[in-house]
Amino acid sequence: MKIRSYFSLKFSSLITKYEDVVIIAVAVAIGMAAGVGNIIFRTLIHFLQKNLYSVESEVMLYNLQDTAKWKLILIPALGGLAVGLITTLFKSNVHSVADVIKSISLHRTLSPVTAVLKTITSAITLGTGGSAGREGPIVMIGASLGSAVGQFFKFSHTRISSATACGAAGGIAATFNAPMGGAMFAAEVLLGKYGVRTFSPLIISAVTATVISRAYFGDEITIQSPDYVLKSAAELPLYAIMGIFIALISVFFIRFFYKVSDAFAFLPLPKWLKPAIGGLLMGILGAFCINIMGVGYGTIIEILQNKIPWYILIVFVFLKIVATSLTLGSGGSGGQLVPSLFIGAAAGGFFGGLMQYIFPSIAGNPETYALVGMGAMLAAVIRAPITSILILFEITQSYHIVLPVMITCIIANMISASIEKDSIFTWTLTRAGFNINHGIDKSILESVKVKDIMLTDIIAFNDNTSILDIKKSIEKKPHAYFPVVNDEGYLTGVISLNDLKEEIFSGKNLETTLAKDFGARRNIITVSPEETLEQAMRDFGIKEVGDLPVVEIEEKGMKLVGLLRRSDIIIAYNKKVVDFEPDK
Repeated sequence: MKIRSYFSLKFSSLITKYEDVVIIAVAVAIGMAAGVGNIIFRTLIHFLQKNLYSVESEVMLYNLQDTAKWKLILIPALGGLAVGLITTLFKSNVHSVADVIKSISLHRTLSPVTAVLKTITSAITLGTGGSAGREGPIVMIGASLGSAVGQFFKFSHTRISSATACGAAGGIAATFNAPMGGAMFAAEVLLGKYGVRTFSPLIISAVTATVISRAYFGDEITIQSPDYVLKSAAELPLYAIMGIFIALISVFFIRFFYKVSDAFAFLPLPKWLKPAIGGLLMGILGAFCINIMGVGYGTIIEILQNKIPWYILIVFVFLKIVATSLTLGSGGSGGQLVPSLFIGAAAGGFFGGLMQYIFPSIAGNPETYALVGMGAMLAAVIRAPITSILILFEITQSYHIVLPVMITCIIANMISASIEKDSIFTWTLTRAGFNINHGIDKSILESVKVKDIMLTDIIAFNDNTSILDIKKSIEKKPHAYFPVVNDEGYLTGVISLNDLKEEIFSGKNLETTLAKDFGARRNIITVSPEETLEQAMRDFGIKEVGDLPVVEIEEKGMKLVGLLRRSDIIIAYNKKVVDFEPDK
């Protein structure tokens, strides 16, 4: 045991001494793991689609018009059933990008088992035609692998968080064939910060994962970009208006998605059965509109090639929102990134077609608006405009649309954030009381109110009580502060043990000196039962005291209802931390 501890200490000292070199080496290892994970994941999806639907590529999944309707309905339902049984059997929730954000913010680890389960359940969901993306799962898979590498090298919690982000960057980079987009996703969405020391390992991991993936799948352009020509400067305001249009749809998508999730959560059925019901309902939709099934790249390509009438695309927008919400909200495993691209392409194509119909001399081709709409919707849904712009450029290899893309993405992101403060990733975290912008400390303190932990069985003295009686009453009491009230129970002051000692040793007559006769009235700091612990801690900071009286403000004065101890806040904080464990 001593030998193991010795080598562990030596290894830790080497990491500290050659930190930059070690980080580069580990980033490469994580990138390789993420790249291989992406290959395995996509191969499983292809295997299922080929054997269930007889298609050679997920891009061709939409081309199933000759498939029997009952198969289109039954297969997604069976896929959902399989996912439900697996997650129930292994007692694992269907982890999402939100779990990665939380684990990084809390400096927690992710189990490597998560990567295995996520690979299997997501491959089943997507392989059976579920309406979702593979990018969300690959973030979880890559992050879990990165966390596993960090744990293997016995990194600190902070370094493990960086390794987790590297894995996620590699996963996004490999599946999108977009190294810059993958690195920026990890920085902008997961870490929420930039910097050379932060960004460098993300780039290394993303590039390594992309190289591994390209070596297997080839250096293919995911989506061919349509020809773009800006007719005149007068067309740019149309893109700005489209940014507003996209933002409104993104807010509807986010809110509808979680409404469906809540509906399934409250459904009085076994948890393992819910994904099957979601798959069944999605399959019914898919039987009538095959385009909404699967990842959706095939339909996106058709939209960008202007093969679908623009006035039909608005129907695709809402059908895809419903299909994705049913698939994932019921407990299916997948991501929201590519569905966002699909919805954005359809919404943009519809808007472009409408503008060309109304303003034929100003508006360009609808397919260009569809391409720009993809980036705008992604930016509005995940609240990461830079990531969205980079991913769009890399998957299309088209940089000549930079002006409309930047204008539309920024406007869509700003409008969406002004209406709905949470992204599709952070919604669940916020409802659980976790604010990624503040970190764990403030989030926990903001999630608990004073009334939840205050003492109600307290000792309070009438302001006409003598010092002698007070001394006798508190001899066996642990409190350091005692509220003073009038005959009606309204707070008039606070006595501390120090105050009491000063009075006792002052030589005054303890029987005739009353509580109201010494400094109990000065500088009274109180808290309300409805205040959060975060607000209460600020009150504690005003004056270094251990306890604060809890009062309700009434016309006659401050009605005493309890006592808040600083020590109780610390205890409540420590208990609450457990609730934020990502892999509990």
